Amino acid sequence: MKSGSVVTLIRAVAKIFLTILRHVLYVLLLLAGRVLRPVANLAIAFGLILFLFCLFLRRDMAVPMWAGAGLAVTAAFVSVFYDAALRLVAPDDVVIVSEL
Repeated sequence: MKSGSVVTLIRAVAKIFLTILRHVLYVLLLLAGRVLRPVANLAIAFGLILFLFCLFLRRDMAVPMWAGAGLAVTAAFVSVFYDAALRLVAPDDVVIVSEL
């Protein structure tokens, strides 16, 4: 074999390997999303309720108020980055429609 054909073969194998890895990551993210999205939504709701409760009814509890806000913001970022990662590794012919 010539060195050019070996390089071409290595590139083809690497492309196939990356395609398989991308599909495996897509399936794993889809499966993890079945747990991650409801947990993130629950954390967002709990953080907002805690923040608003402390903001309006218990002004003296500043630490739990900001902890609730931080929890809500962090869970929202996790949800957004999950969606971005899912779109990044999705196969080219897949259209992802987000629910409202």
